[in-house]
Amino acid sequence: MNFTELLDLASERLGGAVLLANDEFFAPKENLLKPSAPIFIEGKYTDLGKWMDGWESRRRRTPGFDWCIVRLGLPGVIRGIVVDTSHFKGNYPEQCSLEACTMDGLPTAQELISDSVPWTEVLPKANLNGDSLNPFAILS
Repeated sequence: MNFTELLDLASERLGGAVLLANDEFFAPKENLLKPSAPIFIEGKYTDLGKWMDGWESRRRRTPGFDWCIVRLGLPGVIRGIVVDTSHFKGNYPEQCSLEACTMDGLPTAQELISDSVPWTEVLPKANLNGDSLNPFAILS
């Protein structure tokens, strides 16, 4: 069975949420968990620039990377992730990676970004294609 046929543990319907992101300048982090396919609306703009149906940060001019923290709606084993870069043709991230942790209760933002949180890499840095679905199986 392909992992895309399994239950989406990050689904908002199950209680999943994007809790934090380091930058949301052009488009909000909550767009990451929309259940519908992204759309493109020609000529639609906001005060910040072109409207995008996805999470979009400013272009980074310093070393580092953009990040977000997604709380799963249900506990489970992560079998895969799809990074959807639809409609991002020249401004998509070149790579992604995924780390996970298990914490009891509902940790605060400060607790989640603390150096004491035991994050584990589950997807090493992987290349992305623009304007594409980028599926990655997670081997446990």
